Amino acid sequence: MADKNPNWLSKVFEPKTDFYKILIDQATMTLHGLEALECWLLEGADERCQTVRDFENQADQIKQDLQRRLVESFVTPFDREDIYDLSTRLDEIINSAKATAREIEAFTVSPEDAYMNQMARTLVEGARCLVNAFTTLKDKNFSEAEVQAALARKSENRLSKLYRQAMRELFSINDLKRIMRTVEVYRSFVSAAEHIDRVGAKLQHVIIKIS
Repeated sequence: MADKNPNWLSKVFEPKTDFYKILIDQATMTLHGLEALECWLLEGADERCQTVRDFENQADQIKQDLQRRLVESFVTPFDREDIYDLSTRLDEIINSAKATAREIEAFTVSPEDAYMNQMARTLVEGARCLVNAFTTLKDKNFSEAEVQAALARKSENRLSKLYRQAMRELFSINDLKRIMRTVEVYRSFVSAAEHIDRVGAKLQHVIIKIS
């Protein structure tokens, strides 16, 4: 008797967990954390930046859930090591955002610094492109996912340019303590941008493998 359901084997090996959705959720929470950092700076940063910490904690919970599901899942939509790597690199972005907020608080750096506001905005733009990249990857729109990943990576170049401009202006003042405090904060922004670039690069690698 012919098998009434010739696709039964594919159903057995169909992924039971939507890892695309989990990565989108983590990327979205990361974006929210960076948006909170930008908003905090624009509002004057008078209070402790608890919102960024809250989003970081939620993103960390998503990451831990993803890792648990990876261990439990027999089948994944693409290489499980790539899924793990993408999640870990996303985590580094929001960790950098939290570290940036901590340094601004610790060093009492003025939030009125125009370069910091521009850097924060650039990070938000880069993270938004990552969300778009993960979303279009889930939809199997590989060409658009690659475009969004590339745009996310360009945010690192834009922020590096801002960093160089800010450093030139900073070293023109005659206040060594202010220079030292502000440099540390600027470097935290650069670190966050570098992590966005790493996620974008990994996404491009994954897209090539599965498209």
